[in-house]
Amino acid sequence: MTTPQTGQLRIVPRFHWSAFTMAAFKPRASINGHEVQLNWGENVLPAPLGVHNIEIHIPYLWKMGKANITVDNTSGVPTVHYSAPMINFMGGAVGLTQQKYPGMLAMLIMLGVVGLVVVLCCAGAVLSGGN
Repeated sequence: MTTPQTGQLRIVPRFHWSAFTMAAFKPRASINGHEVQLNWGENVLPAPLGVHNIEIHIPYLWKMGKANITVDNTSGVPTVHYSAPMINFMGGAVGLTQQKYPGMLAMLIMLGVVGLVVVLCCAGAVLSGGN
């Protein structure tokens, strides 16, 4: 009888510093249907050699930032990079190389609009003489 060979999976979830509230929620991965809690940063998990379906999300009021990837660890330890979204309603990004943060442009536009409203309100107050 042969002993099944074991391999590993390396999963590296991260979030943008401006989404600092993400630190309160630990990401989770479902590997071939088996749920695993992850930490932010590098996670090395034992996994049998073969093809694995991985779904990563952040448990919030719903499964926030879901992203899926299929990897094969028969020829080495694959490093799966996950980037959490900048906006709660968007999906995350996952790949074998470091991923951009989904929703970054939308977040910058929203911050720009808020900044513009503040500047226009201040300018209106100054031009009206504070009355």
